Amino acid sequence: MGKVFLVFVIALSVLKVSAQKAYAPGDVVKDFTANKILNYKSSSARLQNLKAEITLLDFFGTWCVPCIKALPHLKALQQKFPGKLEILLISIEEQARLDKFLKARQPFPFPLIVDTDNSITSLFNPPSYPYTVVMDEKNKIITIADAANITEADVQGWLAGKSNTPDSTPDPMIKKSEPIATIMNNNTPSSNPLVALSQRFMYAAKTGDDTKAMVDDMAALTIDGLVAGLKDDAEKKAFWINAYNGFTQVLLKKNPDAYKDRKKFFTGKQIMLAGKQFSLDDIEHGILRRSKTKWSLGYFNELFPGNMEKALRVKKLDYRIHFALNCGAKSCPPIAFYSSSDIDRQLSLATASYLNGEGVYNEKENSLGLPAIMGWFRRDFGGKNKMLQLVKSLGIVPEQAKPRIYFNEYDWQLALDNYIK
Repeated sequence: MGKVFLVFVIALSVLKVSAQKAYAPGDVVKDFTANKILNYKSSSARLQNLKAEITLLDFFGTWCVPCIKALPHLKALQQKFPGKLEILLISIEEQARLDKFLKARQPFPFPLIVDTDNSITSLFNPPSYPYTVVMDEKNKIITIADAANITEADVQGWLAGKSNTPDSTPDPMIKKSEPIATIMNNNTPSSNPLVALSQRFMYAAKTGDDTKAMVDDMAALTIDGLVAGLKDDAEKKAFWINAYNGFTQVLLKKNPDAYKDRKKFFTGKQIMLAGKQFSLDDIEHGILRRSKTKWSLGYFNELFPGNMEKALRVKKLDYRIHFALNCGAKSCPPIAFYSSSDIDRQLSLATASYLNGEGVYNEKENSLGLPAIMGWFRRDFGGKNKMLQLVKSLGIVPEQAKPRIYFNEYDWQLALDNYIK
């Protein structure tokens, strides 16, 4: 890794540590300058010149399907309240991608602030997308909302000075009906430079952008740097899950035929990271599963793991990683962006989403079908009794039920671009 990049990541760390606490409902947003604005009469402007009686700051991403789906709804609201309601989109994506997005959607109704350096987004630190900040004329935050849930009645109430607001702030608790995309498609850069690098790599792999720069940066890392930079299990899980999913996509998009020999694909040392060659199995079973053997149902550890593996691996195995790692097959869990600051909630949501889709409870036959991966690594889950407790906690199986558990067939059909939408 070059000196310039090292200076950058150190500076990023310092800036993140010293950053102010994120704005919350009730706070007054200080005036800021948007240095680059697309689809607006001027290329830059201050917030004071952009806002109206009610202003929505909509943190937006071209990768965020719910954000895009909400645009016609926001357009209708703005047309309903001309001159009183202003909607500003804010994106941390590169201008070239945003220009392409706007060109395909002309005429476009909103100014789009390009915040590539994260200077504006970091003031609000959205924990998930969609994320819309509603401000009054004095820049006081009325509420944090999901744009799709904002109604005409809400806007009328805000204009009248009433405090009635939609209850749409993402709920940290697991709910069967919770839209997982609001939590999982968050591409806000992590405060940890290594995790942020893995996020950029995962994003480029998803969007089909050139990943060479990120691959080179990851290869140029050092083992000592990884050990020092990934200080706890949250940071390790976020970094390695993003890396695993990103490399799986890159390798299979480059050569889909590699999947014809899956054993070779997963065991092959084809990933250069921190100056060492890794396989996908090294990442999954050595680092994330804490040196577990692959084909022992999770009951046996590797007898003699290497010193490097022991230095990099997590301190405690988390069964939820099995619902986050995407191996390229149709039955694999969908891919999301993982952040160390929010990974516990993200993994819980990934678990709930996958099991609600793959768990099959038949009350009449008193049977419960669970994903094949739970059978392959059953000790990671604590055995069948713990599995049953888990699905009961998610409301998939009634509390008093004692069903017979079986494991579903796994569909190994190649299915790239399986992202949470």
